[in-house]
Amino acid sequence: MDGLRGIAALVVVACHVLSTLPTIGRAVFDDRSEALSSEEAWAVFSPLHLLWNGTPAVHVFFVLSGFVLVLPFTRVGAVHRWAPYYAKRLLRLYLPAWAALALAVALIALIPRTASPLQSSWANMYVIHPSAGQVAKDGLLLLSASTINTPLWSLKWEVMFSLLLPVYVVIALRWRRLWLVKLGVALLLAVMGAVQHVDWLTYLPIFAIGAVLGVERTRIRDLTRSWPRPVWVPVAAAGLLLANAEWFSRERPILGVEALVTLGATLIVVVFLLCEPAKKLGDTAGAQWLGRVSFSLYLVHLPIILAGVTLLRSVSLPLALAVSVGASFVAAELFHRYVERPSQRLSIAVGRAVERAVDRRVRRDERVEEPAAAPEAPPVRELTDAGSGQR
Repeated sequence: MDGLRGIAALVVVACHVLSTLPTIGRAVFDDRSEALSSEEAWAVFSPLHLLWNGTPAVHVFFVLSGFVLVLPFTRVGAVHRWAPYYAKRLLRLYLPAWAALALAVALIALIPRTASPLQSSWANMYVIHPSAGQVAKDGLLLLSASTINTPLWSLKWEVMFSLLLPVYVVIALRWRRLWLVKLGVALLLAVMGAVQHVDWLTYLPIFAIGAVLGVERTRIRDLTRSWPRPVWVPVAAAGLLLANAEWFSRERPILGVEALVTLGATLIVVVFLLCEPAKKLGDTAGAQWLGRVSFSLYLVHLPIILAGVTLLRSVSLPLALAVSVGASFVAAELFHRYVERPSQRLSIAVGRAVERAVDRRVRRDERVEEPAAAPEAPPVRELTDAGSGQR
């Protein structure tokens, strides 16, 4: 799963790199009828697009978040302590996000973004002069992100899912025999959200799919254990095809195509969970490194790419992109070491402190609620028959 997360982060980086190219950026974000060279047409309107299609990569992130966050609650005897969880989870999300936002603002101040015909209209869209209000709004992570550091848009849904995790845990852990029904309902809700263009109904059910997969992982593994390896080929192909459904042709995609992307992302996660060749791919050293720095890479790469392009596009746009990608990988490693990991350690320490505080409060409340001890009875005296001397 870590390797899959790393691969998905790399796909997002590739998406932003290729989208910076003038003709590809216009074809993807402005006009599908844009005249493309044969190589560009293959990159956009063929299965090759999956290698740099950021939308299904984000859907994979959401499925994985649902999968991973529900796991601690599936352990036998797990105690649901929500106060420590919220302390850890919110610090884990907010501290790196704030640091990445500060990095983006600093890069814009150092290398102001400007529009240019040498880059795509998509890249020109990111020209911005951040105000304090925009920075504060983006830092909340609960409102639509500006173009200061656009990848923060997905953290809005990560935070909302994290706040609503108790609901997801109840849904995933109850009515276990209806797990297929729960998956179907979640997908149906995603379809409704995609058709009606309701963002929360499009994205929040994706986390539910991941949560159900996490709870039922052993059941699903048992059901597929006897499958011969060739069966996984059409499953993987279906996942990849559906994940790329938006780019089957130059025609506008069907209404609600995002739900097909969700289904494709779910199948991809299942393949990496259960199929040995996919698991080996996820366990390679490169995929594991990407997985380790995936959150950092996701947060820092776009401001660095835009700064590099602004600085070097007049020399050579391909050179600018190559330098920016290399700088993004270096920055991701440094950000992981000096921002993400310390944030994680701090979140764990704060979570433990909150848990100890909760334990002390529980013990104090228990002592208060204990009934007062009954008064001791007076000692029984031995009565003696004074006349006979017998007891």
